[in-house]
Amino acid sequence: MQRYQTVRTEDIETIHQTSLKIMEEVGVIFSYAPAREILAKGGAKVEGETVYFPKGMVERELKHVPSSFTLHARNPEKNVEFNTEETRFVGPYGAPFVMDLDNGRRPGTLDDFIKLVKLCQMMNNIDVQSHIPCEPGDTDADTRHLDMVYNTIKYSDKPLMGSVLGYEASKENIEMAAIAHGGLDAIKDKPVIISIPCTLTPLSYDDKMAGAIIAYAEYRQPQLVNSLCLAGATSPATIAGSIAVQNAEILAGIVLAQLVSPGTPIVYSASGSSTDMRYGNLSIGAPESALFSLVNGHLAKYYKIPCRISGTLSDSKQVDAQAGYESMMTLMMAQMAGGNFILHSAGILDTYNCVSFEKLMIDDEIIGMVKRIGRGVTVNDETLAFDVAKQVGPRGEYITNKHTFAHFRKEFYQAQLSDRARVNQDGLTIEERANARWKKMLEEYVQPVLPEDVDAELQRYIASKR
Repeated sequence: MQRYQTVRTEDIETIHQTSLKIMEEVGVIFSYAPAREILAKGGAKVEGETVYFPKGMVERELKHVPSSFTLHARNPEKNVEFNTEETRFVGPYGAPFVMDLDNGRRPGTLDDFIKLVKLCQMMNNIDVQSHIPCEPGDTDADTRHLDMVYNTIKYSDKPLMGSVLGYEASKENIEMAAIAHGGLDAIKDKPVIISIPCTLTPLSYDDKMAGAIIAYAEYRQPQLVNSLCLAGATSPATIAGSIAVQNAEILAGIVLAQLVSPGTPIVYSASGSSTDMRYGNLSIGAPESALFSLVNGHLAKYYKIPCRISGTLSDSKQVDAQAGYESMMTLMMAQMAGGNFILHSAGILDTYNCVSFEKLMIDDEIIGMVKRIGRGVTVNDETLAFDVAKQVGPRGEYITNKHTFAHFRKEFYQAQLSDRARVNQDGLTIEERANARWKKMLEEYVQPVLPEDVDAELQRYIASKR
């Protein structure tokens, strides 16, 4: 549900038509020859590496995209349905650095990766494990995608994401996920792994991302076809112009996936923002990021496709007030935009470059607050409480009333870290409390069961690929 509109419905139609015009007259570069062949067979005009998309072709393929799908987990109780109404939360993605209060900022390692997987497994607000909660830089880059998916499967029974680093790497991660779910034939009608292939803005796809789109579509696994434009640098400085370019890129990827396998589940994924012209940097904590989210959410509803919007984002380099206000703004806008797949739900600092263990905990608190706001207000005879008001009367008190005991736990968000006491009883900052919480969660972590035969088969598969 779109909870807040920043443009009119007729403006969305205008953006859509402009994107179609860009696709037909300007074109989109696909350097990957197999992608060009598929698009040409589907009705596109190809000149060199540039593909031109007829309007009718785009609108035809969009009709194949389902409005909902279920992403299956090793634990069926943790299956997640994605649709155009409900909001799901996903862990941090892609940061090369990690940070904690004890050791400061440093390159991510496999140990950090595993800790983040365990914490996201323990966090009730996180529905899906991301593929790269942090980059495990101490592993072999050529086979890192194997290590990441294996350790995600081993330490979590939630749904997971997979590699987009080319056709072969994508296929390998799909095959690994299939081992844990009954084989390749079983997963074609039961999606078990989701990816996020990204455009090369402006208006192009490189070999790896186009190959990933094809691989996931061949096995009918869902994908977030994603564009991250930098308004004023890789797309027009105007938000409307940037979104028109970004939308053209995303639609091109969606068309490719549908030509490979009609009905392949798609999440419309856009994460543009402004460029800070003083430094030439992307700014993900800017108000323009929130505006992009609102319009992108509206576009996805126009197409009747689930949409990805980014979560608790910040440009700050520390877990500080800036990180707090930017993160609440961006996640609140994701909720108001009607986002369905909230990537980077927790932990992100430094414009996607760093994941903080403490911020992961603080953002979990923010998610809880936003989810409570998203539940809204129930109005019926029980919640209106007229009889209770009549019983208590003027100048009475409600704190000992049975109605209060029956409702407050569900009605009020129960804070985990926020200091609501009359005085600061423990003398700790929220960062210090967050530090204690993630350590306690790791101590209490219980590894989900991975059958020995499945574990052995996964290890044999990895060994064969090395």
